[in-house]
Amino acid sequence: MVQGGETGQTIGGQSEVSALQKVLLKHPQDAFHSYLAITEQWEALGYLRRPELDKAIDEADVLVSLLESLGTRVEFLPPHPETSLDSIYVRDASILTDQGVILCNMGKEARAAEPRAQAEAFERMGIPILGEITGKGRIEGGDFVWLDEGTAVVGRGYRTNDEGIRQLKEFLSETAKELIVVPLPHWRGPTDVFHLMSVLSPIDRDLALVYSPLLPVPFREHLLSKGITLIEVPGPSSIPWDAMPWRWPRGCA
Repeated sequence: MVQGGETGQTIGGQSEVSALQKVLLKHPQDAFHSYLAITEQWEALGYLRRPELDKAIDEADVLVSLLESLGTRVEFLPPHPETSLDSIYVRDASILTDQGVILCNMGKEARAAEPRAQAEAFERMGIPILGEITGKGRIEGGDFVWLDEGTAVVGRGYRTNDEGIRQLKEFLSETAKELIVVPLPHWRGPTDVFHLMSVLSPIDRDLALVYSPLLPVPFREHLLSKGITLIEVPGPSSIPWDAMPWRWPRGCA
């Protein structure tokens, strides 16, 4: 989650690649709560292995130090009694626009409390809330990317449905010129998350990291037509068999 960007506004960042002035994170200590919470939750949430709290804290502190050394102001979401280990993935529960944040409605039931928990923090921080995906609509932030300041992309998959996209389009009507809907592959099914950002990560205005074997052809062609150079993630055939589970594209949370 970005605050700032290139325009000097107090909230905004319709870009994945502009200078990062402020970022909102959730520290592992606040997301994981305790060793007991980790033990109780990690398997049910679909983690591949039990998170190591001490190691996660150390790694997060290194990340924060790196961001601060680059001039980025780091702020943290507080712990919340209704959120799980997955709340460490801050991006998934809300979408940032120049007019404020859009609260998501999570496709993963275990994460249902996260958008409202974030909303409480936003209100205390003075961050405006543009809207909220409600009812049968489902949206997760991992399925959303700003391709440029006026072009938004949303992945239609198991965590983001048609009603959620319809509501999202209404909220973006004044702040985005275009909303591209990208159908996502079944991959390993609804219980193993696959987000848009499993196949697309913008790096610069004309550069993106992609996994083409699972990238829909029309969208890949659209990226190329906009002059975006694609850095290809290696496919399974170019990776040693014993390394494949670590290198294949996987979403998070």
